Amino acid sequence: MVECRCTPETNRNLFPACPAIVEVLPTGPSELWVTATGDTLDAAADWVTVKGDRISHGKPGSINPFAAKVPDCPVGPRLVLNEPTQPSLVVFNLRTILVAQPGARNLDQYMDQLSEDFSFVPDPQDVDSYPHAYDVSLDTLWNREQERRFAQALLDPAQVGRITLGRWYESAKDERLVSEDQLRETFVFPYEGTIVRLGDAPAAETTLEFKGTMELDLVTPTLENPVWSVRQWRDRRDPASAKHSWGELRAEFGR
Repeated sequence: MVECRCTPETNRNLFPACPAIVEVLPTGPSELWVTATGDTLDAAADWVTVKGDRISHGKPGSINPFAAKVPDCPVGPRLVLNEPTQPSLVVFNLRTILVAQPGARNLDQYMDQLSEDFSFVPDPQDVDSYPHAYDVSLDTLWNREQERRFAQALLDPAQVGRITLGRWYESAKDERLVSEDQLRETFVFPYEGTIVRLGDAPAAETTLEFKGTMELDLVTPTLENPVWSVRQWRDRRDPASAKHSWGELRAEFGR
């Protein structure tokens, strides 16, 4: 029986012991989760985990010394993805999740592709254009918790319809850099696609086009039993077009 962490997206039909979280309040780099009973949980510090009918409350280290490895409880059906034994397979997993049918996109599986210390680095123009999203006074402009909020909105079938990717990583065309110790690989490639943003009525739907260049740093703790994940995602706008960038999309969807 697997232990998992309760979140606002947890499927409570599958995990009825998890508290019902009725409101999410952004607080800078973290969030406050308000439960149906009126309790307020700090998303970064106040963990609630379940294992069967057993529920645990407290700081991550007090619940489980290996709490960083405890996954979020599933939110719904899961896609068939590659095992992260090679970095390129993780890059392709991201694509699979993004272009899946709206009802099949899975937030847990998206977050599984990212390391615990994940960060996103936007294009400098996006930093200037969206100060509400990118706080230059912080050491990290965009952390894993902010990425989860962004992915939650982007993958939500009530907010976003079809996502297409006309351009993604292609091994025969794009750059791949390997570190000297072979524990880090960097993928550099252009991206291009569309997102259908849903409104209250079909006529309110809008199609957002995005294009640019991205760099993904993937890491593994060991080569003997590799488990690759994305540690950093860097974005560059396409200077020749007015299309959205990943940094702009995060600023808009991650509010």
